[in-house]
Amino acid sequence: MRIKELGADEFACSMSLIADAVDHVMNGGVGEQIVKEVAAGAGKASDEESAAEWGIGIIKKYLPHVLKENVEDVYRVLAACDGQTLEQYKEAFKPAKFAADLNALVGAFKADGEIRELFGSFFG
Repeated sequence: MRIKELGADEFACSMSLIADAVDHVMNGGVGEQIVKEVAAGAGKASDEESAAEWGIGIIKKYLPHVLKENVEDVYRVLAACDGQTLEQYKEAFKPAKFAADLNALVGAFKADGEIRELFGSFFG
C-alpha cells in the first residue's frame, strides 16, 4: 500500500475510487446486512481499540460476501490504496498480490496500521 505516499491529485483520485466502491457495496444486497449490523453495534464498544477491533471483525465477516458480489469494488479499493487506477491494478493482477493486498488492507485498520495512522481521528 502506498496510500501514505500519494500526492494531492493521486490522493483525490484514490478517495473518489474508494467512495464509488463503498457506495456501490452499501447500496447492494450485502450492504443492507452491513448497515443493520453496524447500526445494532454502534456505540457499544467501551474504548477506541475495542471499536476498531469490532470494525475489523465486520470487515472480516463480510469480506467473503463482498468478494462474491462486488469483487470489482474490492479491486477499486485496493487500486486506490496503491495510487492506481482500476485498469492499472487489473493489468498487473496476480492472485498472490491480491491476497497480500487484502491482508495489508485489513492490517491497515489495526492500531499501528496506515489507515488508522492517517484517519485516526475518525476512530476516536
